[in-house]
This record gives sequence, structure tokens and C-alpha cells, in this order.
Amino acid sequence: MTAPGRRSAVRAARLAGLAAAVLVLAAGAAGCSSSSATSATALVDPGPPSERGFELVDVAAEVGLGFRHGAFREEPSPDAPAMTGGGLCWLDYDGDGWLDLFVVDGYAERDRDEWLAAGGLPTTRLFRNVEGRFEDVTEETGAGVELRGQGCVAADLDGDGRTDLYVTGADRSTLLWNEGGERFAEADEASGVRLFGWHAGAAAGDVDGDGLLDLVVTGYVDLANRVPEASLGFPNTFLGRRDLLFLGEGERRFREAGAEAGLEVAAFGYGLGVIVEDFDRDGDLDVHVANDTNPNRLYENVPWPGGAEADPAGLGFRFEERAAAAGVADPGSGMGVAAGDWDGDGRADLFVSNARGQGHAAYRSNPPSESEASFTDVRADLGVDLADSTGWGVTWADLDLDTHLDLVLVNGAIPVTDLDEDAEPVRVFRNLGDGGFEEIAVPLRPLLGRGSAAADYDNDGDLDIAILELGGPLVLLENRGAAGNRLTVALEGSPPGAEVTAVLPDGRTLRRTLQAGSSYLSSEDPRLHFGLGAAETVRELVVRRPDGSETRLEDVAANRLVTVEAP
Repeated sequence: MTAPGRRSAVRAARLAGLAAAVLVLAAGAAGCSSSSATSATALVDPGPPSERGFELVDVAAEVGLGFRHGAFREEPSPDAPAMTGGGLCWLDYDGDGWLDLFVVDGYAERDRDEWLAAGGLPTTRLFRNVEGRFEDVTEETGAGVELRGQGCVAADLDGDGRTDLYVTGADRSTLLWNEGGERFAEADEASGVRLFGWHAGAAAGDVDGDGLLDLVVTGYVDLANRVPEASLGFPNTFLGRRDLLFLGEGERRFREAGAEAGLEVAAFGYGLGVIVEDFDRDGDLDVHVANDTNPNRLYENVPWPGGAEADPAGLGFRFEERAAAAGVADPGSGMGVAAGDWDGDGRADLFVSNARGQGHAAYRSNPPSESEASFTDVRADLGVDLADSTGWGVTWADLDLDTHLDLVLVNGAIPVTDLDEDAEPVRVFRNLGDGGFEEIAVPLRPLLGRGSAAADYDNDGDLDIAILELGGPLVLLENRGAAGNRLTVALEGSPPGAEVTAVLPDGRTLRRTLQAGSSYLSSEDPRLHFGLGAAETVRELVVRRPDGSETRLEDVAANRLVTVEAP
């Protein structure tokens, strides 16, 4: 059978398997007990296992993702905003159970007139996932935004059960409200989140604990304020731009309270990647920012004594910058950031991608001391070379389904002077489970990569990787052949900061946290994925939501998508 023929046969078997599973299991999963409603469906048949354990195969063109990034189509120019974008976001905008893909586009100013003469400037694009194949629905959904795009985050920012999109750019940033799963509408000025100037990363979470989602947006460069005496190159030739915190107030309104809350109260860094996570495991959400050429920052969320009523700012909390004290104030050119429990101790570890020669930063979490996060720099101990690339998108994902989180790192040189020579390989580091890693070759041409995001686009229970390449075609690496058992957990409302713990029959625990915004200016699968290895059941599945409520399921069968409703 030819490769295309085999592919079609496997796809048909997958879809047939899913249809049968939905008919049999939609009413509920045997062996699950909980105080809240749950349902389970079998995952799509992943096909035969690979002799190599797993394979990553670029299927973007095959499944209908014909996007090509708008910058540097012919040749590069000295255009910094074009060199740094952009990101991509996975979301189920129409609620059909298949993850759709939103892609942030950009262009170089030198090519502006040429774009306009050809019909218009590049816009963001939305691709609807129709059972594993994609169709461009940008026009009919109104998802096309014209801006010099940087990144995006996907989350239900107004609490109506539909996933919205916040998009950042070097010229402006805006919010797209999801209107009934059919169209997107750009937020008006009264929303409080429309911005001008260069902003990059965005992440969502309920940082003040009021039940409404908030937004953290990193400021990068203030192009209106040059630093003529700068002794270092870009971005230090310009002043930095302040990081922002938009607190949700309901009714589709936000207020900016970054300075009041303690974000960048002194010097402004050059913020790129950002992630929201409970690093000190005290029940509230902290913030980590990757700064370009400045030390990275870790903002711990601490309560104000007496709460909001006693707080002069009326917030009830503050962010205290503790990166140096926690051991994560890496001074390199921080770009992307990933948090995940790769060593299995129940706490989030950190990886920050840096420029070539600096060495990417890898930190293992230590037990919190008096509810303060603490990390150990282990980049020299992982057994792989972390200095031989310029990294951007980065993801922790159990690609081979052996219970251990592996690492995917997307690379590409900057500044961009030659589209071919500046391309770099995608790097995959397999977690050996003993504290070390080994690099796995990926059969893919070098890329001028930027944003990347992991998601199970084909609903077969393993994670695939979407990659944005400057000036080049979109890449979708389908994960094929992983033989381990798997479990996917979807939470009603997809609340960022929710935590799911799977207890295996042998007593081992696996913990995953739902994040909205991570990697490099991107947003990954809103469901939580567990590789189970040989385990055919999960003895106990514990879901802890940001409001403190818990759901416990017992004897959950493997190879299922389990949907857990809110208590």
C-alpha cells in the first residue's frame, strides 16, 4: 500500500472507532464514581505502533493547513517585529470536540505596499477542524485581524462557555469575543484591553480569586523611545515596555492593575513568553516572565493582610518578584517558557528557551519553603546539549506515552539575514525517567521557527505539535506510533490553573495543570493528557479546580477521553 493509501485507511479506522465509541459510551464511563457528572468516550484508534517508539510526521498540507506566514516571503529585511512573531492557539471554538487552530500572521514594513497592491495586508487566520481535516473559516467567522502579529492566548474570558482569543501585536493588541461558536467580534474600547504599542506574550488565569479570568500581557519594546547611549544591540537600543495585568470585572470589562499589583514597579524588561502557574503550591496563581537580555522574573502571588477591604489598592493580593531568591533569574535572552512536572515529584519544573550559545535554562523545582517557590538549575545535568540552538517555542509533552514528560524545542536564528542559513532543526528530548534525557532525531527540514503549541488534533490520545515558521508554511507534526496507554481529561469550562492528578495502579502519581498561554506566544491543548505506559486503568483521578473544589474518580479505564463537569 502506498503511503497516501495507508494514511487514508488509518484515518477511516480512527473515525469509525470514534463513532462506535460515542454510541456505546456517551452515557457515562463504567468504573467512574464522582459527586459531579462525568462522561467518557474511547479515543480514536491511533493505528499500529512504530518500531522506533513514535514518529513525528509533518502532515500540514495533507490535512488542509495551507497557511504561509507573511513575513520575508522573498528575502529578509532589518525589521524586528517581523523577526519575532508569531504564535498560534489551539481552541474548540465551535464546541464540536475537535480542536481548531488560530494562527497569528505578520509582515515586514518594507513589504507593506506590495501586500496592499496584492489585495490587502496579512491577517490572523482560523482553521476549523472537521474530524481531523482543516478548512479556512476566517472570513465567515470574522476571525481575521489585521495587525503586525505577535502572539495569542485562548480562554473563556467572559465565562459564557465559549473560548475567546486575545491577540498581541507590535502595533496593537485586541480581544476577539466568541459569539455563540459561530463568529468572533472584536472588543470595543470599553473592554479595557485594546492596546497600542509592542506587546508579546499573553496568559490567562484567575489571579485574584474572584472567579473571573484575568490577563497578563508582556510588554516588549517601546519603539518611540530609543536609547542612543546603548552599548548592547537590539532590544537594548530602545526602552522596555511595561508588563500589564488586566483584572476581569465581569460584563466583558477589564481594568489594568499591573503597577498596583507589583508587576515591573522598577525598570521595564523586554518581556516575551509568559506563563501562569501555582509554582509555590499555595493555592493561588503565580506568574513567570521570560525577558529578552534581562533577568527573567517570577512573581509570587501573596495575600494582602486583611484581604481586599484592608488593601489600599483594593486588590487583596500583591505580586512579589522573587526570581533571584527562587533561583530562576536567568539573564539570557529569554523567549519561550514551559512549566511541567517532568521529574514526577508533583511540582512544576521550568524550561526557558534562550539564544544560541547562552544555554537554555532548565530548573527542577524544590519543595516549597514556607510557601515560597525554589528551583535548582539542572541544565548541565540533563545529559543533552542545551546551548546549540536559538530556541523559541517549547513544550513539555509525553510523546511516547511512557508516563514521563518529554521536551519539544523549536529553533531559528535571530537576527534573520538568510532564510535558509538561519533555519535550525526542531529538537526533541526524550525523558529517560532517571533524571536524564536523550535527543531524538526529527525527520524534518530545518525551520526558521517561532511559536509552537501541542494539541491532540486528531483525538487519538497523543500530542501533536503545530509550528509557525517565519516566511514559510505552517508545520503540523502528527505523533504516530506511540504504543503506551493514554488518558485525556477535559474539564467543563477549561479553567486555567485547574490541576488533575492520576494515581496509577502501582501508586505512582502523574500531575498536569491546565494552562492558558505558554510556549512562545502561544496557547496549547485545553485538555490534559496522560501517558500511562502499560497501565490499563487509573486507580484514582483527582480534579482540583482553582476555586478549591475537587472531583474524584475511581478505576478509570485507559484510552478514553473523560469529560468532568464542574461540581
